[in-house]
Amino acid sequence: MKPETKVTIAIPTYNRSELLKVSLESVLAQDYPDYQVLVLDNASDDDTEAVVRSFADSRIIYVRNEVNIGIFGNWQRSVELNTSPYLSILSDDDVLLPNFIRESVLALDNHPHAGLSAGLPEFININGGTLHVTGTEFSDRLPEGLISGLDFIHQIVDGRKWILRTSAVMFRAYALRAVGGFDITHSKYLLDLNLYLRMAVQFDFFFIAKEMAQVRFHVEQDSQVSFGSAGTGSLAVMAERNDAIAYLLQSPRAEDASYRQWLAERLLYINMRRSELTSELIPELNLSWSERLQIAMQEIASVIPAGKRLILVDENQWGCKILSQFDALPFLEHDGQYWGAPLDDEIAIRELERMRQAGASFMVIAWPAFWWLDYYSGLRNYLSLNFRCILHNSRLVVFDLWL
Repeated sequence: MKPETKVTIAIPTYNRSELLKVSLESVLAQDYPDYQVLVLDNASDDDTEAVVRSFADSRIIYVRNEVNIGIFGNWQRSVELNTSPYLSILSDDDVLLPNFIRESVLALDNHPHAGLSAGLPEFININGGTLHVTGTEFSDRLPEGLISGLDFIHQIVDGRKWILRTSAVMFRAYALRAVGGFDITHSKYLLDLNLYLRMAVQFDFFFIAKEMAQVRFHVEQDSQVSFGSAGTGSLAVMAERNDAIAYLLQSPRAEDASYRQWLAERLLYINMRRSELTSELIPELNLSWSERLQIAMQEIASVIPAGKRLILVDENQWGCKILSQFDALPFLEHDGQYWGAPLDDEIAIRELERMRQAGASFMVIAWPAFWWLDYYSGLRNYLSLNFRCILHNSRLVVFDLWL
């Protein structure tokens, strides 16, 4: 290893020699003079070593593990073996864009308290073809420029789905050492989120509003297994967000009583969502769908007078006809028909006010749409600030829309 080298690009790899070759080519094409490439072969039994050595480039350092030490062990080894001030960990199936090192180094050099810099991803398929998707299909829009670590944690607790693709991230090695590198607190599939939250307690983050890496999606990915229809990834995310609340409680922000109250409300909500996800994996743990629905119908009738116009937020899973004693409308709606989820908070609030002015006096948010209370945090805050919540439990949240 070369201690004087400013940047190390580590590539943990296992039995992906063909994709690894493409990743290596992208690193060696970088428009930056001072870096090395650390390939960590996790005991592959294909031609990985031959592919690496075929480049015959002095910047490449090949390290082979005699036995497979797992994803965590290999990623953590990249932290332990690094001797450069800056470290990036490139997945062996991803590709760096030519400006990655130069832009990332500039960001970290100019912001010495930033523990990492993060660029935007471009998504590709197994064959390298561009996936034409909007960034928000995988992640909420990332901020731009410098953001304090505590602000990052706050936004995750508030419901922001900010996903930092590790291949587009460059770490300050000092910051990695300060937090102890990677850890497996709740899930082996969330090494990155766990690290970002722990790092954000001590360091700022810098976001670069440019595409910096190509992130490949294919069926062999661990993330595809974890977050598939039978995956447990969402459950682990809730656990990480509970930890995030604890970090905020330990921060100076928690000296404010109103902020502690907000954190308590978020903790109760996130725990409820976590229990709901657990029940999907262990169906006998909670009430059945029909039992919950029957109780919810009784509860709605107990707080809303018959005949009143109400807005039903249920992902169209109940259907307004089930509330026959009310004038129920779906949300969003067009000519009385369900129109799907709103694109953003602004549209949601505008439609809420339109329907309220047209006579809707209550909004019922049913458990199938509880994720809205995270994703549409602007709508959630608007409701909480302007209207009285008359019912809140694990089945329903009901707001009285009369001011």
